[in-house]
Amino acid sequence: MKDNVTIAHVFYTIYGWGLFIIINVLQFFVFMPIVFILTFPFDRNRICITYLTKLFSNLFHLVYLSEKLNYDRNNLNPPKKGEKRIYVINHASQYDVILMYKMPGAVKFLFKQKWATLPLVGWMAVIAGNIVLKDNSKAADTIALFKKAEHLMEKGYPFVIYPEGTRSRDGKIGQFFHGTFKLALDGGADIVPVVFDTWNSIRPGALWIRDIRPTIKILDTIKYDEFKHLNYVKLSNLIREKMIEGLIELRKKRIENEKNYYRKIQKFVEIDREAEDELKKIKEYNIKKNITLSKTPHSPSS
Repeated sequence: MKDNVTIAHVFYTIYGWGLFIIINVLQFFVFMPIVFILTFPFDRNRICITYLTKLFSNLFHLVYLSEKLNYDRNNLNPPKKGEKRIYVINHASQYDVILMYKMPGAVKFLFKQKWATLPLVGWMAVIAGNIVLKDNSKAADTIALFKKAEHLMEKGYPFVIYPEGTRSRDGKIGQFFHGTFKLALDGGADIVPVVFDTWNSIRPGALWIRDIRPTIKILDTIKYDEFKHLNYVKLSNLIREKMIEGLIELRKKRIENEKNYYRKIQKFVEIDREAEDELKKIKEYNIKKNITLSKTPHSPSS
């Protein structure tokens, strides 16, 4: 099995990127102005714009006939008003900006200032009322942004956060920044770990669409009461352990079931072996430090 760009990849790329551009142009220049004008007086949180983006993201998946999306929703429903929720997702590919709208609910997200200036995608993210993390922001600015996020979550709008802060270079889950977990603790929000196996969809630094079977698995919801006794560093370690384990299990199933799955290539086998070794060390550390969840029963569909 080789790791080269094929004729099929060229077709997937032209088709996928062409469709992506067309859909975003239609959304930004035709439908978004209409929705914005009609809802501006009463929709201060830009929820209608969020649902519009969600609609067009689903339209992309519907029309991109080459794609065979594998999505395990784990029976999770959108949060209700007063139910705070954060989707914690590993960042593997450019494709994640579309797939994150598969998360249940009218999702909002935090993103870096440099992405806000990107044509169409960045502009729409700003107009939709998502939270921009400015470069060199002061502590007071960060606190204000977290308060805004808490306010939106309280209304039932969940947040998507990529705690690695950047895309993975090799498909492994990198180290987490701790701000996500401070927000969860300070805001009393539930955490929903989600693993994306999308690294090969569009590899970092490339434009080729290689994998037309992007895979999403929503792991079990972790209620605030289960982790409120931890500090944000310990919580970060625990969530990372669960996500690495979830991604390893997901990839093992794909190796068994998909003939041409790229992780069968030797260099990726070695990378995944490194991930398993790291997971073992993380588990040993968390056991040693007694970093664990409290015994609070909950349902994945809660």
